[in-house]
Amino acid sequence: MKKELYPIQGIITTVISPFIGEDKKLDIESLHNEIDMACKAGVTGFLVPCLASEQWLLSNEEKKLLVSETKKAAKGRAKLITSITAPTVEERIELMNSFRDLGINGFNMQVPFDTKENFEEAIAAVDAQDPEFLFIQDADFSGNGIDPEWIVDAFNKYKSVVGVKSEVKFTAPKLTKLKEATDNKMVLASGWGNDQLLELLDRGVHTVMPSGMFELWVKVYELHSSGNRDAAQKLFYDMLPIITFTRQSQELNRWFHKRYLVKFGAFKEEISREEVFLDEHHIRYADELIERAKYLINHLNEYK
Repeated sequence: MKKELYPIQGIITTVISPFIGEDKKLDIESLHNEIDMACKAGVTGFLVPCLASEQWLLSNEEKKLLVSETKKAAKGRAKLITSITAPTVEERIELMNSFRDLGINGFNMQVPFDTKENFEEAIAAVDAQDPEFLFIQDADFSGNGIDPEWIVDAFNKYKSVVGVKSEVKFTAPKLTKLKEATDNKMVLASGWGNDQLLELLDRGVHTVMPSGMFELWVKVYELHSSGNRDAAQKLFYDMLPIITFTRQSQELNRWFHKRYLVKFGAFKEEISREEVFLDEHHIRYADELIERAKYLINHLNEYK
């Protein structure tokens, strides 16, 4: 099967779920603020729901609400990729169809990789539904994830498979291997490994999927894409203390970006449904780093 590179590149931001009140309901007004802020910064798309959305703590109805309101707030300014990760094939297809009813036809899916048979069965079932495109979620934060040969085989065999979102122990070299094996025809994306951003861009990775700090991620990507690696490097190194703080844990990363969005006036509260272990040192340092981000945003025109 002959394929060309699917036309999606740039910063695809992960949607942070805003909650409000004692019952921790989804705060739709804050969500719209987040999406508008990201679109104005120039993001290419949104990944929703996802880990950043605390999706495992959302009901299917809440997932549909999050997706529909993200689409409404984006107003066609960015592409949506929806996660259909679920325990069974039937649940994945059910989620996919519910998102299709909302006008979404691009998906990201974590698949079993204990055996190649289970891996291919999961992809084949979704591909048979003829979605516009599918990203394979290659997530294994302490290991090497899916066998690269399996990913290449799936790309060559299944029409809908256009890309991979890799979050593994050695993300950058794995993506280079996949780029070479698919003749740069597969969309290569990185998620949790964005503390390697400059290296990823040097390797020709097409998109990264970070949370928050929309203006900063977009600016680094644009500078690098325009051939100004020196300016991209300078800004990335100036961002790195903030990114390093957020890499302590998934929970801290999500909380930090909620606090960030509160400080920028987008969110009303920084409530999480998950348990987050914080103390006064976390809060003080987070606030210092948010001020650093504000300073960088206000001085973006100096990176040239």
